[in-house]
Amino acid sequence: MIALGLLLIFLVFATLMFMRKLPALLALPAMAVLIALLAQLPTTEILNHIVAQGAVKLTAVYVSVFAGAMMGRVMMQTGIAEEIIKRAAEFGGEKPLVVSFGLMFVTMILFSTLQGLGAIITVGSLVLPIMMSLGVPRKLAGTMFLLAFGTGFIFNPILFTLYRQLLQLKDDEALPPQVSTFALILLGLMVVMVIAYSVISAKRSGELLLMKSPLPSPTPKQKVPLIALLTPVVPLVLFFGFSYFGLKLDFIAAFIIGSLFAVLTTHPRHAAKVLTASAIKGIEDGAPAAILMMGIGMLLNALNLEPIKTALQPLIVSLPFESPLFYVAFFGLLSPLALYRGPLNVFGIGIGLFTIMFGTGVLPAMALLAAIMCVMQVQNICDPTNTHNVWIANFVGVRVEDFTKETLVPIVAVCIAGLAIAAVLFF
Repeated sequence: MIALGLLLIFLVFATLMFMRKLPALLALPAMAVLIALLAQLPTTEILNHIVAQGAVKLTAVYVSVFAGAMMGRVMMQTGIAEEIIKRAAEFGGEKPLVVSFGLMFVTMILFSTLQGLGAIITVGSLVLPIMMSLGVPRKLAGTMFLLAFGTGFIFNPILFTLYRQLLQLKDDEALPPQVSTFALILLGLMVVMVIAYSVISAKRSGELLLMKSPLPSPTPKQKVPLIALLTPVVPLVLFFGFSYFGLKLDFIAAFIIGSLFAVLTTHPRHAAKVLTASAIKGIEDGAPAAILMMGIGMLLNALNLEPIKTALQPLIVSLPFESPLFYVAFFGLLSPLALYRGPLNVFGIGIGLFTIMFGTGVLPAMALLAAIMCVMQVQNICDPTNTHNVWIANFVGVRVEDFTKETLVPIVAVCIAGLAIAAVLFF
């Protein structure tokens, strides 16, 4: 009875989100409360354990979101992000494809640190006009930018903070090295796919994209010291450097150090002013993600209730996940279910399925986390409900669904290849 009720709740809210009648920000808390009622939890427990405690369950994740967004704003206010992009464009000379690859590489590096719609708007507003002015077709420019963003986001600290929560690591425990190893493998797969896609698409676009074209006239810019251009990699170097020596450095601290590095190498006299303004704007940029994380925390607590786990465990355990072939086929072929906040979307109702799977131990923890990382690429790049997909589509003047059509097949291929490697490594 509980399993049937849970399935009905998932279907109803998935339909509402698919039809855009209810945003995920509201759907996830509502689902959590209904699931708690299904488990016959007393009202006080629903309010305290599900709502109140669930809202702060992922505090580390959304505080990292705020810290990262603050650093992003610092990079924008100090001109670091713009300087990096312009240098990449100048380095490519007058060859549009070379310039495009340079801009994609920079976008990838930037979004290994940046996150949020504000960062997408700022970077996209600089990168996309340069691409299009060199003859890159609008849809292709938007697709290439989206692919570069998704490739860089594999190493975004926010995801690694979420992985810690999913693996239920203690505060003093370092993230297993297999996580960063598999992230590097996934990064390699994405880079190969992006290069192949871009070259093939460029040839299909005719001579316009490949012929020489003058760069747009440069605009006056503030001087940014060369050392300041290292800012995007500072948090990553700190985090992975500490991890290499078996030490733990929280990404919140790494982001704060990155922000200080940026202001002290560019505007040391106005450091306090820049940091204050960036912190305020960063909270604004990170607010949607933080509210979503609160809802995810509530849903996590609801799905960890004993009656819910008891009802669903037999269903999940009955699937033949001990077979590597089934593992690859299940998560690979069904990865499009991550779209529209579907049942495999870790930032939607999919968090419920993955939580139960972690709890039942039906798969090795790293195999399950690798599956999440692979499926997340499909969601992060192909999902037309992503705010960054919508903004990019509006900016270049195409339908947001066009990006899904362009990227779904190659990204699912990357997902399946990643799952096959994970099956070899973690089974």
